[in-house]
Amino acid sequence: MTDILLSKDDGQVVTLTLNDAPANCLTMEMMSAIKMEIDRVNESKDHKLVIFESSNEKIFCSGHSFNEVQEMIKNNDKKSQELLFAECSEMLMKIRTSPKIFVAKVRGIATAGGLGLVSIMDCVFSSKSARFALGGINFNFGCHQPSVSVARAISSKNVMELLVSGQPLNAQRAQEAGLINEYLEDDELDKRVELFSQQVCDHTPEVLALTKETLYKQSAMKITDAYDFASKVMVENLQMPETKKGIDTFLNKN
Repeated sequence: MTDILLSKDDGQVVTLTLNDAPANCLTMEMMSAIKMEIDRVNESKDHKLVIFESSNEKIFCSGHSFNEVQEMIKNNDKKSQELLFAECSEMLMKIRTSPKIFVAKVRGIATAGGLGLVSIMDCVFSSKSARFALGGINFNFGCHQPSVSVARAISSKNVMELLVSGQPLNAQRAQEAGLINEYLEDDELDKRVELFSQQVCDHTPEVLALTKETLYKQSAMKITDAYDFASKVMVENLQMPETKKGIDTFLNKN
């Protein structure tokens, strides 16, 4: 793995640390590195959970690099601009469609594409001092693409506030809006994420993958279709050896 993205394997958990000072921008290099690491984790039968964090306590991720974008503008290179955002969409969808559980551990600010990255995660925990923004409009550059995942996490009114004000939400408001699961004092954050990771890793990878896939698929359906789909998945789940074993264990205890 490159120096801008550090990877640490700890049994069933992989920690990816954004390490591109000062702002952890989503450059083409960074996004390529993230995609490669997701592909590696997806192929593993051992890994169940991936944690994203930052080596910079002030900035989790600031989104796309304006230096990179400016160069494309100067060169009138529209194809590179299209490729940049296509690469970002592909990276984000790799997270959403991965059978692994993805968690963001946020310190500092996550803004623009950085918030797009945070909001595509399955769960998000942050420090009390963390901030969450779609600040592109402050530079006359709307956060259109980052808003896709944000709008699927919180209400349209909250998204609109972020988009048109350019101002960040604090951790309390982010939790109230449903953008993050929980915020904690900074010295408690690592322990909370570690506990959550242990809770997730207690479960079988097949059921974790099916649970994630089912949630996102049924959430996009009409309610009648969702019940039909989920009912079939319940039956599918019952055919798994791990499930039969789990039910037998429960009944034998009672």
